[in-house]
Amino acid sequence: MGNIVLLDDLTINKIAAGEVIERPANVVKELVENSIDAGASQITIEVKNGGKSLIKVVDNGKGISPDDLEISIESHATSKIRKIEDIENTYTMGFRGEALASISAVSNFTIISKVKDSIVGYKMTSSSGNILNIEEVASKTGTTMIVENLFFNTPVRYKFLKNDGTESRYIKEWVQKVALVNLDISFKLVIDKKEVFSSKGNGKIEDLIYVIYGKKIKENIINVDYNFDKYKMTGVIGNTMIAEETRKNQIIYLNKRNIKNPIIMNAVDQAFKGATGIGKHGFCIINIEMPANFYDVNVHPNKMEVRFKDEDEIYKFVYHGIKESMLNAEFLGNDDKTDKKEYVENELKFLGHEKEAKDIKPEENNIIRETKRKIEYKYLGISFKTYIVIQIDNDVYFIDQHAAHERILYEQIKNNYKANISHNTQMTLIPEVYELTHKEVEFIKENMELFTNIGFDLDFFGENSVKVNGIPDIEYRGKTKNIFFDILDEMLSTNRTIFKDIEERFIATVACKAAVKAGMDLTREEVDYLIQNLLVLNNPYTCPHGRPTAIKFNKEEMGAIGDVSV
Repeated sequence: MGNIVLLDDLTINKIAAGEVIERPANVVKELVENSIDAGASQITIEVKNGGKSLIKVVDNGKGISPDDLEISIESHATSKIRKIEDIENTYTMGFRGEALASISAVSNFTIISKVKDSIVGYKMTSSSGNILNIEEVASKTGTTMIVENLFFNTPVRYKFLKNDGTESRYIKEWVQKVALVNLDISFKLVIDKKEVFSSKGNGKIEDLIYVIYGKKIKENIINVDYNFDKYKMTGVIGNTMIAEETRKNQIIYLNKRNIKNPIIMNAVDQAFKGATGIGKHGFCIINIEMPANFYDVNVHPNKMEVRFKDEDEIYKFVYHGIKESMLNAEFLGNDDKTDKKEYVENELKFLGHEKEAKDIKPEENNIIRETKRKIEYKYLGISFKTYIVIQIDNDVYFIDQHAAHERILYEQIKNNYKANISHNTQMTLIPEVYELTHKEVEFIKENMELFTNIGFDLDFFGENSVKVNGIPDIEYRGKTKNIFFDILDEMLSTNRTIFKDIEERFIATVACKAAVKAGMDLTREEVDYLIQNLLVLNNPYTCPHGRPTAIKFNKEEMGAIGDVSV
């Protein structure tokens, strides 16, 4: 007798359940997604003991026909597709026919359902995948699914579950995620008889942002509504004020399905680059819509991994959608919007995604807006020799003089560099000679072209000395004497190996060292110069390191500050 045998159906289903159902949150996911596919506008989820003893999902969807009840818990039974080709055209959350079979295989499972045209509903109970009973019951149109004693027959899997509080948190986080992209559906989550989350289903993502993340996040989000060809992106992104050190507030959906994809995440990172601060990640909740045959979501049973047919196209789409939305935000009370496509495309080229920056022609470098933002402001003064204070209508703005000047210089230097403009060197009256370490010499030699193109005129003396004949020809408010060493120290203090990262950081460092510093006195004319030059930039919002150039306080907030007693 041979050693290979066929496994029985129960064992097969238990093994399959391990891929689909890892914890109670997976059960909630599969059941709620079925409710969404059924057209429900109201979904209530109730759990006890972290979902281990009870998970109950009630919806007002179209219901399950009594003829389909029995087959619904069979492996690979689905109403979503009929043949393999249908997978490329399905937009439903479930379609593999694994969820209900997997859930029923590892629990005591009850389905109560009624379709619209039926007088009565039907109730089916099962245990370990075996149907125990089917009977008529009084029921409203829709479906109720009850999962009890999850993993009672797979003790090893049950053993690896976390405590009730942790499992409940996983469930809550998932329900909130699904609510954020299904804005027309009302969700209610009850944990151990206490309502912990609810959404109105009124279509307003701002209301949900407030409920889930709080007032500060809501007040610092920017709406995204971007279209290109057959692609569409909606949702919200955050400004620099709410950037985080982790990706916990970056949620990506594809046709309302929460996904993870490195191509999209890289595009998100690059779009936020220079606007969130070094080492921080921007707030991002976006839903990408595209034809179902543009991607494959059938990579893994959990359907979170996805592959795209054209990765380069989706990268550019995501980058443009986030970047253009970011650059259309209000600035100093003005939200006049202009077309940012050309500017954003040049930013993308500069990052090296399409072609080398040297291929960009000068006339393509449209760093300033076609039309200048128009504002009328009242100058109130300078606070702490650092913040320019102005009033526009009922709002007061604090403009960071260093961040503002740094952004202006950064755009100027980068434009000269990308356009390969020559004669951008300011020769010094008396050249400075510096003794260098071996590491400093090697960095300069490896990046001499970068130093030259930025505007430095350098000559080597011997093995360890360099003569600085000229520095970049820009307006300096910082001290120029040590700018070469300041920039060299800054570049060597960061571990950058990708040339595009070195380029971008180098330009930002030159701008930072040349810009007016905190504590420097500015004249009224210099203040107006900074403001006017910010207003013509396509991207005036932050310095290249992500620090905001301006912060706004309204009349009520200023009043609250005045009410605080010391």
